[in-house]
Amino acid sequence: MIPETVARLRTECGLPVDPSRRGPVPLNRFFEELSTPRVAHRAIPTLTLGKVEAHLRSEGVEVADLGEPNLRVDGLLFRLGGAAWAYVSDDERNPLPRRRFTAAHELGHAVLHGRAMGRVVIDETIEPNSKDPIEREANRFAVELLMPAEVCRARAEELRAEYRACPRGVLIYRLAAELLVSAEALRYRLDELGVGDD
Repeated sequence: MIPETVARLRTECGLPVDPSRRGPVPLNRFFEELSTPRVAHRAIPTLTLGKVEAHLRSEGVEVADLGEPNLRVDGLLFRLGGAAWAYVSDDERNPLPRRRFTAAHELGHAVLHGRAMGRVVIDETIEPNSKDPIEREANRFAVELLMPAEVCRARAEELRAEYRACPRGVLIYRLAAELLVSAEALRYRLDELGVGDD
């Protein structure tokens, strides 16, 4: 279900997977092109609930108390009608690959969970092995969006054609740098796809 949802999103946004294209998935374009719901996104240094409330108010959104204003969070999605705001913490504990995963995770909440999620989803931390089914689905969405299977397989075939082998460690290093994802997340993805030689 989630791979099909990501495929539909790619079609809607005019961003099909192109294994010949090098570089990271253009995550910003998904936020810009998505029509339902409209999702604005913002990275805020040392993201707290108080900073989210302040930003929403600056956007003209009336927001009730989200909780402890000083609570630091990695990500948050706030919905109001047909609009949503995705927030990502931009600080030292969140390097770029992690911020990209968190942003895709929050986009996943918007696309997959819609009104069923309520008005706000607060992710203090994004746990890769969360027991919460909603969080697992948002993680799965982020994996499918940021690490397309077609790209993973194409890079593996290129490496195999060049060297007659595809050492998984080399593939992880190359692909993580290209896709701007963490080596750990990519290792899980390649294991799942059965791509690369151990």
